[in-house]
Amino acid sequence: MDEVRTVSPWPNIVSMSRLGAVPFLIIIFVCWGNNDTFPETWFWWTFLGIFGVGMATDALDGYLARKLDSVTVFGRMMDPLIDKVLIQSTLILLAVSSWTSSLVPFWAVILIICRETLITGLRGYAEVQQIDFSASKLGKGKTMSQTIAIIMILGGMAVHGPSMIDMFYSEICYWAIILATTLTIISGLDYAIKLRSAMN
Repeated sequence: MDEVRTVSPWPNIVSMSRLGAVPFLIIIFVCWGNNDTFPETWFWWTFLGIFGVGMATDALDGYLARKLDSVTVFGRMMDPLIDKVLIQSTLILLAVSSWTSSLVPFWAVILIICRETLITGLRGYAEVQQIDFSASKLGKGKTMSQTIAIIMILGGMAVHGPSMIDMFYSEICYWAIILATTLTIISGLDYAIKLRSAMN
């Protein structure tokens, strides 16, 4: 008799905990970051800490899934989706904040959201068709670039305060967002081309 593989729930539990970071970020932003007075230093460090820990669990759940031999279709679908929700929620908050909106153009956020929505739909279709649609190097680079850009902005605000906007560092943060947006679009086109090739 074939041995039944036991699937550990821990990788998915870690993934879902990352999703739980989103409402905390929204609550903190609405209560202390959405006003005319520059938020205190603790606000930026707390925001950065929650986001950073949330994204760090991305590596942890992947490690646990491989270590515990618990890679599942649900995990393959939910892991990148949760990354997108956390990153896009943070980008939207930064884009609507009067203190960071100049660093995170709303048009860039819209492009990222449109790309992520399209690829999420294509990934779901690919899974139904049993087509391998795993994250590519470009896709992983896209997520990394978005994460780094966000951390740079939050860290800069925490360290330099409102004076950061007048520093050359703010230009670096802006172009980091532009680079992340460019990689997002390129990786999206790459996914679409690969899926079309797999279907032919």
